Amino acid sequence: MPKEATETKTKTTRKAANTSAKEGKEKRKPSAYNLFIKEHLSKWRADHPGTEVKEAMAAVAKMWKEAPENPNRGKEAGAKKVPKEKAEKENKKKPAKKAAEEPAAAEGSEASEGGEEE
Repeated sequence: MPKEATETKTKTTRKAANTSAKEGKEKRKPSAYNLFIKEHLSKWRADHPGTEVKEAMAAVAKMWKEAPENPNRGKEAGAKKVPKEKAEKENKKKPAKKAAEEPAAAEGSEASEGGEEE
């Protein structure tokens, strides 16, 4: 006899269960950047017909850099910060690799010297 599908295992019931859980959540408010892009991108594309979306986004992003709505206007983009733990791990790994390479190099030079003596 074929197995009977239960309500929780069917695709439609799983989908219904997932959407009902998401309905209670509120959407996040759009950021200042999102609002700026929404407003200015359509205007820019209307003024420059035939351009690719990539070019339009680049142009509007440049406008955003100096826009009064931008909370980071006038600030320079800083270097990305590396988490402290990750930086410490990388520093520990590098010397260990060098130390492991030196004995291997020394062994190789001894083997070549041994071959010359014979």
